Amino acid sequence: MTTAYKFLVVGLLASLTSCVTVKSSIKSDAIPTFQRVLIVTKMRNAPDSYVRQFARIFPAGYEVCTLALNPLSFDNPDAAIEKQLNECHSDVILTIELVQAGHAGQYRGYSSSPYQYNAEMQSVATGQPFWKAIISSNPTYGEQVPPGSIIKRLLADHIIDGKIPAISKLQALN
Repeated sequence: MTTAYKFLVVGLLASLTSCVTVKSSIKSDAIPTFQRVLIVTKMRNAPDSYVRQFARIFPAGYEVCTLALNPLSFDNPDAAIEKQLNECHSDVILTIELVQAGHAGQYRGYSSSPYQYNAEMQSVATGQPFWKAIISSNPTYGEQVPPGSIIKRLLADHIIDGKIPAISKLQALN
């Protein structure tokens, strides 16, 4: 891959994540030590491949399992989460839930409104949340808030350690 192409890809990724706002709060005394994470998305139209992007972008050293829940599934959501927890032996759960669908303004006088998500990370052992976030995402993303914006916030809040994998490593995983 040429250097110019790498800069183009990095610039594109940076511009995409810049349209996302994440406000978070931390309960510092409740943050457990963990290596295994279950990431659960609760959205209407996000495919399984979307939630798997979180596993690819999570820093090295973490074992990540994923579960995409949607309203068309006949499975009980709590039972599906419990089953995945047992299979993955996860220490914590990161849940990302769409709470308000946005829309893109296409005509003069018609404004855009962002998609809104709630995110929460909680200990499996105690059931106690230790990180919460409200996320606003540009409507051009649809229901798929860029995983990098959430992972970057978890890093900035010192919930997780490490670095997001380099673009070349991400391409090798695809």
